[in-house]
Order: sequence, then C-alpha cells, then structure tokens
Amino acid sequence: MRTKYFLIYLGIGIAFLAASLWVLLSGGKNAKAIRTKYKLGGALLTTWALLSAATCGPRIGEHPEVLCYEMPCPTNEVSISDKADGDNTLSSGDVMIVEVNYPRCIRYDWQITDPDRKTVLQKGSIQHSENDYSAFTFEIKLQPGKHKGDALLVVNGLYPEEESPMEVAAVHFNVK
Repeated sequence: MRTKYFLIYLGIGIAFLAASLWVLLSGGKNAKAIRTKYKLGGALLTTWALLSAATCGPRIGEHPEVLCYEMPCPTNEVSISDKADGDNTLSSGDVMIVEVNYPRCIRYDWQITDPDRKTVLQKGSIQHSENDYSAFTFEIKLQPGKHKGDALLVVNGLYPEEESPMEVAAVHFNVK
C-alpha cells in the first residue's frame, strides 16, 4: 500500500515540476498552466496525506486513531488507601489497597521507601494480563518496622515493548 502511494506521489511530483516549468516559460501569463499547477499541487498534498496515513497505524489495543508519531503509554493512575478505613494514614501491619486505573503494563514492581528514596522499606511485584486494560487492585501488607512518618510508594511498570521498567507513579502516604 505504501509503495503504491509513493509511486503515485512521485508521478504527481514530476507532473507538478513540468507544470511549474510551463508556468515559468509562459511568464505566468498562461491561465491553463497556472490552473494545472494548482490542481497538481492539491493532488500532491492529498497524496502526501494518504502516504502519511498509510505509514501509521494505531497501537495494538489502543483507540483506532491514526497517529504519525509514537504516543507514550498513558500514565497508569495509581491510588492507595487503607483497607480498614480508606485513608492514606497506615500503621505497621495494616493492609494497603493499591488501585491501578488504565493499566498499560504487563508487570508492576513496587517499592515502599522513605520520601528521599534512599531506604527501601518493602518491595514486591505483581503480574498483569497484557491485553487487559481494566482497572485492578492488589494488596500490600505493611511489614512491621522502625519507620514512622512520610513514606513513598513507587510503582514501576514494564511495558510490553520495553525491556526495563519505567516509573509510572509515586504516591505519598503516612506511617503512624
């Protein structure tokens, strides 16, 4: 399909150059030459649009929009809450509910760290279906530890076409 449009584009481009030469040689006084040049210019632009559209396609599982540049995966929205009362203040031993909306990854690695990300308090991983884009939740039971105060849940996702995980969310919460 792309080869066909390219050959058409090449043919119209040659005809446009010939019409431009005709206009130049007539000194811009020949109305038929100018009209032909405008028509070929319009056809050239139309064919260019078709050629551009034929070289692009939607990503697998995405909306059927034709985009000629690679769109980044939408940011996975991650939210947390305490299983017992639904707030963001947790204690050691509490169960944290992590909700991932609009998931686009096949695996999620998570870490609970101090706010500066210097000390890893807890970490884990969860697998997600590659073609399932519906929201899902998973639970993390906070291990007993000495850390009190602000903490950070960092979620990294492994996209299907990537080799290394990329950070998709960082959510602050409080450990009492």
